[in-house]
Amino acid sequence: MGEFTEDTKVEQVSETHWKGEVTPRWSVGSIPNGGYLMGIAAQVLKEGLSKPDPLTITGHYLDRAEEGPVDIDFELMRSGRSVSTGCAKLIQGGVERARFTASFGDLEKTKGETWVGTEPPAWPNPETCITHPNTLTIHDRIDMRFAPEEGAWISGELGDRAEHILVNRFTDGSAPDPLSLLFFTDCVPPTVFALYGTAGWVPTLELTVQVRARPAPGDLLCRFTTRYLTNGLLEEDGEIWDSNNQLVAISRQLAKYRRPISE
Repeated sequence: MGEFTEDTKVEQVSETHWKGEVTPRWSVGSIPNGGYLMGIAAQVLKEGLSKPDPLTITGHYLDRAEEGPVDIDFELMRSGRSVSTGCAKLIQGGVERARFTASFGDLEKTKGETWVGTEPPAWPNPETCITHPNTLTIHDRIDMRFAPEEGAWISGELGDRAEHILVNRFTDGSAPDPLSLLFFTDCVPPTVFALYGTAGWVPTLELTVQVRARPAPGDLLCRFTTRYLTNGLLEEDGEIWDSNNQLVAISRQLAKYRRPISE
């Protein structure tokens, strides 16, 4: 069992209530990563909806989560033969920290036409990739290797595009699965760092992830892009491709960009 699966485990207490533990191993500073919190909620939704795979899940981050015990309230919204929908609320200290609404199904049984309107980015040459430094606890869990041009911001070379192209994987060697894809859409440094540098805080307000296929074992090829930063609000669109160049997840999040007060 990989670290992510271990650290998102939940225990069912009743038909509508689960308990879990928010560990410090997936935090940015002292704040748990939003994709990690989504992973905890997804475990509850997977069990409560009796379907194996998240087709789409949306999280609204209402209050700052903390490391420690967490209660998760589950609500069944609709039960269907192929798709079921429910809601999970993450509660700490009597305060609702985040709410997730999701539809689950079985990706192995999802059949139909396939058309992809864009090509995956080219896989970066491992010998020229820029490795992201391990400056936060969460960075001990993931191995991020950026394409040279898109990773130049790491050494302070800022540009005019807010885009990251990188190869990502768990450092413990565990293979990606549909639930861990939720985390991989939110674990990469914000794309605006390529424009303004690493100073500042970019809290997520809302994150939506659609999972399109179960990923093959191996590395994940990721592209994240921001096109609009308006009045301190930005969108970040993500694509994740597996080692077989199969599109496995897409995402969009709304976040705030807060510059340091000294600026």
